[in-house]
Amino acid sequence: MKKLYVLVFAALAAFLATSCKEDFDPNYPADNIEYDGSRRILVAYFSQTGNTERLANQIVAVTGADVYRIQPSEPYASNPYDDSGRIQNESYDDLRPGVANLPDNVEDYDVILVGSPIWWHNPAMVVCTFLESYDLSGKIIVPFFTYGSTEYLQQSIDKIHEVTPSSVHLRTYSGGSVEEWLRGIHIIQ
Repeated sequence: MKKLYVLVFAALAAFLATSCKEDFDPNYPADNIEYDGSRRILVAYFSQTGNTERLANQIVAVTGADVYRIQPSEPYASNPYDDSGRIQNESYDDLRPGVANLPDNVEDYDVILVGSPIWWHNPAMVVCTFLESYDLSGKIIVPFFTYGSTEYLQQSIDKIHEVTPSSVHLRTYSGGSVEEWLRGIHIIQ
């Protein structure tokens, strides 16, 4: 009986390890793109409390990328908890709130690092609106998130992949050195 428990546990551990492979394994094939210094890079992010903005600024400092802050047509409360009902409704009903400031040139970029807080198990839906506003086929999309827990990280990654199905997806930031992460996915040398 003890052997059966060990086998079941080992099978479960192997399943969990391979089910997250796409986003956390440095040997995942999409991470094996080659560095290309001529790629145009955009860091696009939504930040309500400043956490995602701080991480976006670190990425910009390391990459020298252009930066764009996604702003909703209808602003959220300065404290997202005050808009909890609205945010939950947008997430659970897969709504697309408007973007106030869509730029014209997003398709000109080769790499788009897109940042968001995780709100009600998903990226802020305004980020999905932004991504779906463009033809990003063949573009390299690299999500990054800020959240106090990693419990819904995979669900948020999956949502970005869902709204950019024809893009190349690289591993998301999961903590530690921003520079090492970007080097590991071959965005910088």
